[in-house]
Amino acid sequence: MNYTRPQLKQYFCFISMLIFFNILFSQGYKDKKLIKLSASKTDTLKIQLLIDKGDTYFPTHPDTAYFYYKQALILSKKTNYKKSEANSLLRIGTYLNYKQSFKESLEYFLKAISIYESIKDEQGVANGYYYIGDSFAYINSYGKSFEYYFKAFEIYEKINDKSGMADVNTRFGTINYDQNNYTKAHSYYRKALENYEELNDKKGLIVTYINIGNVIADQGRLDDGVMYYHKSIKLAEELNDVEGIAINYTNIGDCYLVKGDYEMALEYFNKSLKLTEQFEYKTLDPINYVNIAETYLELKDYKKTILYANKSLESSKLVSWKYKEYHNYDFLSKAYAKLGDYKKAYENQKIFRKYSDSISNIKIVEQLTKLEVLYELENQVKEISLLEKKEELNNLKIKSQKSLNNILVVATVILLLLFILLNIQRKSKNKAYKLLAISKEKALESDRLKSAFLANMSHEIRTPMNAIMGFSEFLQDPDIGVEKRLKFVDIIRKSGTRLMNIINDIIDISKIESNQLKIDLKEIDITNTLKDIVEIQKKTNQLLLNKNVTLKFNNKDTISIKTDKDRFTQIVNNLLINAIKFTDKGSVEIGYESKNIDNLPFIEFYVKDTGCGIPKDKHHLIFERFSHAGENDYKQGNGIGLSICKGLVKLLHGEIWFTSSEGVGSTFYFTLPN
Repeated sequence: MNYTRPQLKQYFCFISMLIFFNILFSQGYKDKKLIKLSASKTDTLKIQLLIDKGDTYFPTHPDTAYFYYKQALILSKKTNYKKSEANSLLRIGTYLNYKQSFKESLEYFLKAISIYESIKDEQGVANGYYYIGDSFAYINSYGKSFEYYFKAFEIYEKINDKSGMADVNTRFGTINYDQNNYTKAHSYYRKALENYEELNDKKGLIVTYINIGNVIADQGRLDDGVMYYHKSIKLAEELNDVEGIAINYTNIGDCYLVKGDYEMALEYFNKSLKLTEQFEYKTLDPINYVNIAETYLELKDYKKTILYANKSLESSKLVSWKYKEYHNYDFLSKAYAKLGDYKKAYENQKIFRKYSDSISNIKIVEQLTKLEVLYELENQVKEISLLEKKEELNNLKIKSQKSLNNILVVATVILLLLFILLNIQRKSKNKAYKLLAISKEKALESDRLKSAFLANMSHEIRTPMNAIMGFSEFLQDPDIGVEKRLKFVDIIRKSGTRLMNIINDIIDISKIESNQLKIDLKEIDITNTLKDIVEIQKKTNQLLLNKNVTLKFNNKDTISIKTDKDRFTQIVNNLLINAIKFTDKGSVEIGYESKNIDNLPFIEFYVKDTGCGIPKDKHHLIFERFSHAGENDYKQGNGIGLSICKGLVKLLHGEIWFTSSEGVGSTFYFTLPN
């Protein structure tokens, strides 16, 4: 398919959820509910009407729905109606998912699950797990998503809730579809289809036909995909589901656009637009407008391309999807260029390139979000577990007190024993609290270091990626001379090498931490190997070439040892690069000498520099992952080079350490067995 479908996978997943809320509701029904709400005489009915009102407004006015859910939650707490409180919490969590506030949504879902468990409502617990699965699916944490969906599925299966089982099969299909695993996606959607057919659930069938059509169309079977969209339209017409019909029209137009049948594509995009004018839900408008703009660009009608691209941008102001403006600027740039307005073409291309840069880094942002949410979930689960333990302890105290009252007249000795027991429990609890505080502090420090590392990695990856993408664009210009073209190619090659080094470092630290790095021990000539490393650094290290720094090799007698040559070279290069990086003048020296440690022969290597040195209060951080001398002391680098050195030296059965004086320089040592 064209660019639209890969970008809209998350959008259509969300649309599927909205269809369940919106079908069979109309403005007349909304007005009737308002009348009922004002006339309600019982709090229980008021709470349910508030939740129903929120469900009615959620597909078209999510913020209004949130207001009603909050009112329902407040009233539920006031009346101590636990089930409605949990139902309100679930819906608020769903709203926060829509707003992409995933940490907050998880808090609401976990609170709801806790309440459902306390009232033994298995259906509610399953629904809570289902929505937590949605939270992780939104941030592409598919392993966690599968885990919670499967928890929900087990409960639905246990209580024979086939509708819930169908919904989970749909989500399993969507996760595989997002990962382009079309065979598995199609299999799960088929299971959902069987469930909905058995239930005669036409609302579920509408969505499932769309999902199956998407899977088939994305594999190039466009006509078969269109057939499923028409099946969905037929059911949507029976239920007067205007939104469902409009979505299918957009998908069909998308298929014709890919096939090159531009007239038919325009017909269906305009049919979808005409339908969206009949209801307040406008999320489809920017998608239809941008598709129409692309179609006119293919038809070489550049004025209409500009018109509809601008309409897409204007209608996008009412939509929260991040990618909504991306290709409009590209189409505007190309259309203006064809019309000879190169100034506007250039301005729009700059904006498009800005979005390209943002999308290049979206994986890093998603990874950071994923780490934050996983950390938050872990803390919240621990907190709930702690609360449950406290509740159990309180129950135990109550029972103990009753028993104490009953046996107080029997013997004073039992009272004394009970007092001793409670004192032991108090000490144990205080100890547990202290351990918990220490663990929390370590977790916060780890989270801070990871955040700082990810922020730095974002910059490290973006810089070569920008160079690659920018100069690749320049190479498309046929008027560029040979000399410039070769220069651009050299920049792209160097940027690619830099990016590959970053990726290799990340892979190495991952392998080291998971004990998957293999060592190949062979006899190597240390002296010649170090000579080669030093010569390569002198010729290729740009920092060394641009500084007034001398690289020296303190040559000793020729020695051979049995070690992994590639990993030995990696250790030395990392230490040399680190020393050169933090030395602005003077020298960097490498050498070695034989030593006996505990009556065993070792070779002690050193890399000495006359650089800035390391502050004493930062010494303990130097070999930590993601750390620099200080959080604000980043130079070019990703903060894991010395961690890799430490891991490799350990694998080679050696030790690594350093000495340093601030303002004087540093010396790093490591040993390898001889």
